[in-house]
Amino acid sequence: LGKLSGTGFDKAYVKAMIDGHKKTLGLMQDEAKNGKDADLKAFAAKITPTVQMHLDAINKIHDSMK
Repeated sequence: LGKLSGTGFDKAYVKAMIDGHKKTLGLMQDEAKNGKDADLKAFAAKITPTVQMHLDAINKIHDSMK
């Protein structure tokens, strides 16, 4: 990202945010469902909707850039 600017930077940044949020959401969902540690499992279940909300928001930004 350091070598990009303007629209190129914006598109690359949004793509990175989408990819990161998708990966994080998958990890949280897996932990909430299959976790062995009760505290981590509860945290993952609690935070999953927030990560989903962030993913939805960055997807809206992405769609508005087209």
